Amino acid sequence: MSRITQKPSVGALSPWYAATGTSNYTGTATPPGGNQAYGAIPATGPQPASGTGFYDSSFATYVGQKFDTSDGREFVLIQNGAVAVAAASAMQSPAEVTAFEKLAMTVPTAYPATAGTYQVYVTNGATKLNVNQFAQGYLIVAAGTGIGQMLKIASHTAAVATTGKITVTLEDPIQTTLDATSVVSLIANPYIGSVIAVASGSTQTGSPIGIATYALAASTAATYDGTSGALTANGVAQYGMIQTHGPCVGTITSTTTCGYGLGISTTAGALIVQTLTTAPLIAYNMQTQTTAQCGMVYLNL
Repeated sequence: MSRITQKPSVGALSPWYAATGTSNYTGTATPPGGNQAYGAIPATGPQPASGTGFYDSSFATYVGQKFDTSDGREFVLIQNGAVAVAAASAMQSPAEVTAFEKLAMTVPTAYPATAGTYQVYVTNGATKLNVNQFAQGYLIVAAGTGIGQMLKIASHTAAVATTGKITVTLEDPIQTTLDATSVVSLIANPYIGSVIAVASGSTQTGSPIGIATYALAASTAATYDGTSGALTANGVAQYGMIQTHGPCVGTITSTTTCGYGLGISTTAGALIVQTLTTAPLIAYNMQTQTTAQCGMVYLNL
């Protein structure tokens, strides 16, 4: 990920404008897409027969990049999930999928998992894994030899439940050689397939990542074979900027005083007075807030 200071006067990425108008997409179909001054986001068009699950002409490699403004605000580019998002909605990473955590390693000759190489071979758990489901996410060595390594995932194969084997290709070289004692977890990129934040009782399904500054269109999900996890049809990704730091407008679900700390509410996309375990601190009130309205907060992620 990189960091860019101040919004460019023109270009593909803007913290303040959703894509509208005429696209610069050059496919054989004419999609609704982005304004030339504020970025063109392809929304339709011919889909390839195979691939990562999304037709994506430009923005996938930029997801996660941070932007600073001259007044101290920070923004990050995300790929939205399958639900449209309203302005001032708190956002979170995709929901944790525990089925792909703490998986066993195997070490065949073809994938020796030695230091300096870029592939590992993993035994799948009890849930079918779709091809590239965790692409651009992270492989974590949770236990055993090489514990503590965090390696970015470039791609991985599909795998059937329980008996399937996963070949994970990494962007980062393995630092410490892995062996059969190594236990690994596959973790999604928090900015790909991001969703509206909500706490269910005392449990959040993902980590808070920011607040939307304008409405974000829903992505169309790819489809996969129900047994093998192979891609059957691509989806269409939708991108946008969300704010991660500084003065920001948020949706409030409790009347609170200026200066109070705020966390994720059980109302989707909203903030509530923070508590240590059920609504951890992510922002502070900048004004006295009124329930079910939007107000100024100081976001600190």
